[in-house]
Amino acid sequence: MTEIARASLVAFFTLAATACGPSSSVPPDAQSTAQNVAMPAQAVIGSTEVTASVVPSLQLGAAASRYDIEPAADRVLVLVAAREGKADMPVQVTGRARDLRGVRQTLQFDAVDTGSGIEHVALARVSGPDTLRVELDVTGPDGARTALRFNRDIPR
Repeated sequence: MTEIARASLVAFFTLAATACGPSSSVPPDAQSTAQNVAMPAQAVIGSTEVTASVVPSLQLGAAASRYDIEPAADRVLVLVAAREGKADMPVQVTGRARDLRGVRQTLQFDAVDTGSGIEHVALARVSGPDTLRVELDVTGPDGARTALRFNRDIPR
């Protein structure tokens, strides 16, 4: 096969693969940021699964009333759930957050019954775009502990 024919085939298959891929009006950087924010961090204490996530408060919409918060552009919720199977487990959560400028915050968690389970909720202040470094310590009912350390990109 000649070099021209080989190059033509490579170009054809590259174009075909690009044309068949998903299209989006959202820029790739915005997509990866949205995925990073939505990704939960997970850890295990014995047989209890602990899940933590960060949600910009403006994205909560009507759900903000469940958490008794007023949505704002400079606030995110740090949500922690502890479950063994489908049962909520009583845990104690403490934590800290730090933005890219090095500004540190102590997170004050409250247990909130959302109707679908108990979540431990804290507010953090951060103005996007930024990256929030979250450090959580979770203590189970038997005194066993685990730590979750993760970063979340906060969009505008």
